[in-house]
Amino acid sequence: MLTVFLIVVVIVGLAFLGLGFNIFFRKLAFPENEVGKNKKMKSLGIACVRCEEMKKFREQKKFSNIRLDIGKLHDA
Repeated sequence: MLTVFLIVVVIVGLAFLGLGFNIFFRKLAFPENEVGKNKKMKSLGIACVRCEEMKKFREQKKFSNIRLDIGKLHDA
């Protein structure tokens, strides 16, 4: 039972080191997984859904205060 446990611990340890090889040994930066900060996603034109909704809300809010008086446009 103890030998099986040690074999499993060694296999899990090797898998952990294998998955984190670039981060542990090459000191590369961890890949950014947030949509708003990822350079490749920005270059493809993909943006954060929350940011897009806020932008649309601001654009909609910008024109909500404008009131047109059609009578004044017709007289001119």
